[in-house]
Amino acid sequence: MIRQQRQVIVLVALCLATCVPIFALAHTPAATYTQLGSSALGCVAAVFCGIAARRAGGTQRGGWALLAGGCLSWGLGNFYWSWNELVVHAEVLFPSFADYGYLLFPVLGAAGLWLISGWNSVGSRLTVLLDGMIVGCALFVVGWAVTVRSVWEAGADTPLAFVVSLAYPVSDIMLATMAVLLAARTRKGSRGIGFLLILGLAGMTTSDTWFALATSAGTYYTGQPSDGGWFVAFAACGAAGWAAMRKPMVFDETGVMSRWQIMLPYVPFSLAILVISGQTLVGARVDAPEVVPMLAGVILILLRQLTTLLHNSTLARRLQHQAYHDPLTGLGNRALFTDRLEDALDLRTPTAVVYLDLDDFKMINDSLGHDAGDIVLRTVAERLQASFPGAGDTIARLGGDEFAVLTSPDAGLPAVAERLLAGLREPLHIGARTVQISASVGIALSDDGPMRSEDLRKNVDLAMYAAKAQGKNTYALFEPSMRQGFDREMMWRADLAQALADETLYVAFQPIVGLGDHRVVGVEALARWTHPRLGPVPPDVFIPVAERAALVGDLGMLVLRQACAQFVAWPGSTEAYLSVNVSPLQMLDPDFTARVTATLAGAGLRSQQLVLEVTENALADESEVIGTLRQLRATGVRVAIDDFGTGYASLRYLHRFPADIVKIDRTYVQDIARDPAAARIVGTLWQLFGAIGLTAVAEGIEDEAQAEMLIELGCPVGQGFLFGRPGELSAIEMQPVMQTRPYATSSRLTRVVE
Repeated sequence: MIRQQRQVIVLVALCLATCVPIFALAHTPAATYTQLGSSALGCVAAVFCGIAARRAGGTQRGGWALLAGGCLSWGLGNFYWSWNELVVHAEVLFPSFADYGYLLFPVLGAAGLWLISGWNSVGSRLTVLLDGMIVGCALFVVGWAVTVRSVWEAGADTPLAFVVSLAYPVSDIMLATMAVLLAARTRKGSRGIGFLLILGLAGMTTSDTWFALATSAGTYYTGQPSDGGWFVAFAACGAAGWAAMRKPMVFDETGVMSRWQIMLPYVPFSLAILVISGQTLVGARVDAPEVVPMLAGVILILLRQLTTLLHNSTLARRLQHQAYHDPLTGLGNRALFTDRLEDALDLRTPTAVVYLDLDDFKMINDSLGHDAGDIVLRTVAERLQASFPGAGDTIARLGGDEFAVLTSPDAGLPAVAERLLAGLREPLHIGARTVQISASVGIALSDDGPMRSEDLRKNVDLAMYAAKAQGKNTYALFEPSMRQGFDREMMWRADLAQALADETLYVAFQPIVGLGDHRVVGVEALARWTHPRLGPVPPDVFIPVAERAALVGDLGMLVLRQACAQFVAWPGSTEAYLSVNVSPLQMLDPDFTARVTATLAGAGLRSQQLVLEVTENALADESEVIGTLRQLRATGVRVAIDDFGTGYASLRYLHRFPADIVKIDRTYVQDIARDPAAARIVGTLWQLFGAIGLTAVAEGIEDEAQAEMLIELGCPVGQGFLFGRPGELSAIEMQPVMQTRPYATSSRLTRVVE
């Protein structure tokens, strides 16, 4: 901002400096030739304004083009005057082609400034129109006292000459009016350009005024000091065009006027009052051309005040609506919802609150973009309105992906929630993509007695969290027992955050074995937590807590660092691979790939030694998760689909998903030895995976019969309690042990190259 201010100061100084030669050469024979300089400046200003027009858009393009035409017409008219005076040595008649060129400048310049300022809708900018009329009336009164009366009284030889003589001061009044309105319209960042244009118009008005007075008195001669205003005028217009080439002007579109903008039209009107008051005090006559514009100005001021009141009233209603409504969806916002909820509770009106939180909305927003996220939010708003059409219902967007409905405690609310969830699940097409929307819904009812809005909101929050804990895409009614669950959740979150800060979580390892010879081909790192008071906490308890509390990123990186540090010290780490589980939420971090590669480099592991396991549900989200996995595979890290068969992903995703390994869930393996149908399913899966180049790993192998059946079906690799429970990495033996039966249980495990 300071740099822009300095730039404007320098430009203004240069513009003012252009009139110095006029003062220096005044009353000398060379003064006549100074007019060539103003002609050249007019043409140069036309060039810069023309370039600004080419780079501008909308109405500004036409505005700068008209201003360029005005500068050019003035320059050419002045060249005509100079040619007759300096070359032909002929007296220039009045009016002449030079006068027509001169007068085109204020006409084209005023029209250009109108377009540059964007006043293309009089109906929506009535105040601006009234301001222009007020300023015009006031400046006409001042102009009449200064120049117009003298020109009027002096008359002219012909009616045309008389009209042209009057056109000069009147056109200057028009230019001055546009300058005032331009100053009121320009925003702070573009006031430098606006100030240069106003400086140019002021210079033009000054010189034209002196020219009109001197011409009417017959005392004008070329090169007198008053001609310096024309130099300043076109230097300033050229500088404004140059500045607009670099950065277009920005104007106020908010409709909210600052104090100085409100007071600006009254400044020239006050000046007109002073002029008339001064004439009255010195005994000079006040003519009708002064009285009529002043009376018109008073009427216009009254109309302006009325318009301002109406505008402020409309603006107040608009601001009140904006204060209580969401601009994206048109629904009520948190403030409106809170007010109506408190009113209902104060009146002891039976009330129900339905609280809806979209499932995995951040994943949609991050993968498809915020525009797609906005479409999803508007669609949810429409489907909520369809589910709650009652006039007494209040539907609000509380913020982000949270919505709430204030309604009556109808016994059919669970059925309404079911219909709402079904409606949300209808596929939404966004461009070429199809988005599946789901939500977790909580429902809470007000008590019969007095109840605070904070308590009811907390109850519905707990119900919504209970719905998420049930697997999302469902609803839950508030029950008092949920308060205990909430307190327990908060305890888990706090303790887990402390454990992550202290790095007291640790890693256990389970072997991944080649089924043909008991050789260990890899190890899977598993997070473990021993609570200081409650003892060992199962992963299916603390990992969901980490995801809900946004701690899963820190947890995942802690496990990866510890696993890499221990694996690199394991004697056979150069030949086996390390498998680590990651959450899809981790891969939404744009720096996840860089963090993984940095961790591998810090531990001294090659990227080919690491396998990252992601759950099957990530397949259905062709989003940032898949993009991140592709980036990881490009570095050499391999990808495994974990728990295949438990999620909702279709087989059609497999050939597009960037994976190397598929881990079949234990539910397919546990019945394989006694259920022929299960065996046929697994055998078909092996064939399918092999056909598309994926390595299959069977999870949950617990007895010899399962292992024998898997090897007969062609499964090459397995994992389960038969080969070892999760424990310390050092407990996994390095040397193979030959046994009479390949799947006899042994406490010693072997490994070989994968």
